[in-house]
Amino acid sequence: MDCYDREHISAAINYFWGDGTASPQSVNERSAEVVYTAISEAQSCSASMDLVPRPSGGKPGISYIVKQVAKIGKNIVSGDASVYHVCKVQISTSYKSEITMALKGI
Repeated sequence: MDCYDREHISAAINYFWGDGTASPQSVNERSAEVVYTAISEAQSCSASMDLVPRPSGGKPGISYIVKQVAKIGKNIVSGDASVYHVCKVQISTSYKSEITMALKGI
């Protein structure tokens, strides 16, 4: 995971759980997995396909997950964050403790 991946993944985390939840330095592979799962759930809730990871065709590997979440974070940073507010709130609530533990390396 390079510094750009970390920056964009932290942007995705901060989008769903609020500014200051994650910094690029606090991002790890586990936190990428949590936000990947959370964003995947947005697929059933949101009609926006621009922020939903594309199917991998099988069980996704960690490099696929990192690249997908970094791409989503890049879209968020550029202002393309078209997720229904109700979906954002539901995801934020459902995965709050899991992302907090992942960012702490637990």
